[in-house]
Amino acid sequence: MEKIAVASQKGGPGKTTTTVNLAAGLALTGARVVVLDIEPQAQAGQALGVRLGKAQIGLSLGLKLQMAAQGVAVGVRDVLIDRSELLHRFKGAGRLFLLASEQHTMANAQHILHASGNEKVHVLRELLAEIEDEFDYAVLDTPPAVEALNGVALAASDYALTLCLPKHATVEGAVAMRSTIRHVKDRTDADPKFLGAVLNMAKPPSHWSQEEMEVRDLMIDTNLHPFVTDIREDTRISRSYAMGVPSVLGYANHAPGKRYARFLQEVLDRMDVPAGDWEIAQRVEAQLNRTARESVNV
Repeated sequence: MEKIAVASQKGGPGKTTTTVNLAAGLALTGARVVVLDIEPQAQAGQALGVRLGKAQIGLSLGLKLQMAAQGVAVGVRDVLIDRSELLHRFKGAGRLFLLASEQHTMANAQHILHASGNEKVHVLRELLAEIEDEFDYAVLDTPPAVEALNGVALAASDYALTLCLPKHATVEGAVAMRSTIRHVKDRTDADPKFLGAVLNMAKPPSHWSQEEMEVRDLMIDTNLHPFVTDIREDTRISRSYAMGVPSVLGYANHAPGKRYARFLQEVLDRMDVPAGDWEIAQRVEAQLNRTARESVNV
């Protein structure tokens, strides 16, 4: 099971939508995939149509993390939630499962893990060992880097990627997140491979602001290895979240679904080859020149 964390320094850049669309896209390829919702806000679960109430608190990954951090021998197989019904329209699709969050139990887990320091940083990796052979991929929706849960998630991961918005401040946060990812090995025996940064909520070239153009070039200049595919601002993505169906499924034949599918292919390619062989986004001038040439050809 290859474990991919979607991480950022602060909240708000689109970790959850990125997580569930990566996971659903992987499931479309025939893979067995599990989404881990490690956010107290439990948004990944909502994005997959699951919201744990008080009656379902026993299904919370947060409760399992609490117990494991306190030395109780527990597993997670019994709290896996099958969401494969979301794939029913797609021939040859694999399986899609969720390890769901719930606000109070995950917040309590956060407090316990914070108090434990690095002593319990491997608790999630150890929990996942139980289902290691049952899935091909785990995709982790992580909380902001300031929380202990973020460190636990990264210590459980083999790969990690981050996000930027077309705002200067998010580049600084992405650079900080890259540094955090690269230093995981300094305090654990894990060493997640940094896969780069994706630009989320982007505009098409004809609508780029000066700030967006500067951000795009800055992502290159700061060695964030920006993905060629950006995720465009689109109301259908937020609509998908509200419906509990990832865009790559609900709008598979439309722009949001196609962009997430291309982005997924880039993620898989980067997992297989050294960073020096990655194709990254071009500088703004080159992209605008290409767009102008394509317009003339049309």
